[in-house]
Amino acid sequence: MMKRERRPSWLPMMAAAATAAILSAQARAQTAIPVKIWAQELVDRTVAQHPDLRTITIYATPPKTNASLVLASNIGLIGTPANKADADVAASGKTRVVATANRRTAIELPLHDLAGLSVGTLALTWASPGAGGSTALEKKATAIRDDLSRHILNTANLLDPYPYVATATTRSRAQTLVDETFRRHPEVTVLALRLKVPPKNELVVVGSTFGRHGKPADGDDMKVLDAPAPIPGLYSNDRRFGVDLPVKDARGTAIGTMNVGYAYSGHEDRKALEAKAVALRDEVQARLAAIPAAEEIDP
Repeated sequence: MMKRERRPSWLPMMAAAATAAILSAQARAQTAIPVKIWAQELVDRTVAQHPDLRTITIYATPPKTNASLVLASNIGLIGTPANKADADVAASGKTRVVATANRRTAIELPLHDLAGLSVGTLALTWASPGAGGSTALEKKATAIRDDLSRHILNTANLLDPYPYVATATTRSRAQTLVDETFRRHPEVTVLALRLKVPPKNELVVVGSTFGRHGKPADGDDMKVLDAPAPIPGLYSNDRRFGVDLPVKDARGTAIGTMNVGYAYSGHEDRKALEAKAVALRDEVQARLAAIPAAEEIDP
């Protein structure tokens, strides 16, 4: 009779522990899928729009800290402290042009939010200065910086998860509507659309110029839904005039809210800006009526 080989008593225990570890890892993967931040999304968009760029880096000091770090880049190094020269660009507000050892040209500029307040440093690198020299590159870098600034509410906004809710659609039909409207109205500095979405009919961000897709409405947002009139306010250290308005369907039922913002210096006519916001809401509302399931992905 063949003698059966006896298994070590610890094998079942190890197998059970390994199985538990695998199941635990699977559970974590399902409930904690990593997401990137809004700053990285802005970097990724910029790289796609400017294939001649070699590197792009955003340095900023996260809220409640005192150290400038790499928040986003196309070359990694996330979390690396900024050197003094990089940090000084944001502090001084002056552009810095650097010719690197490998014959590349780097332009470093102060990065602003949409109200013009400093939020950090933007560093851009090209392989060579090209026909126009560093002056032409500096002009190009300024245009890139100004476009990014239109999509930054403040420093904290740069650190928002993107999407804000992991399951939210970031390329919805509503987002296409917001993007098209934002391009047609360069005087607008902020535009966000919240809609009631299935299955819970919850009011969430479905399209915006500053990310936060899927973010549930707070108490103030819910008040806008049933507001009889637009709700104006000042934001960004009184440099932005914002208006919150309800969005309705063809039957007059409130289906969402819209937030629109304009640059404000203290001299603008607030009533005129509010009237502009109402006209813009009406434009968006009319176009929205022709879009089925606006919260779903735009094919």
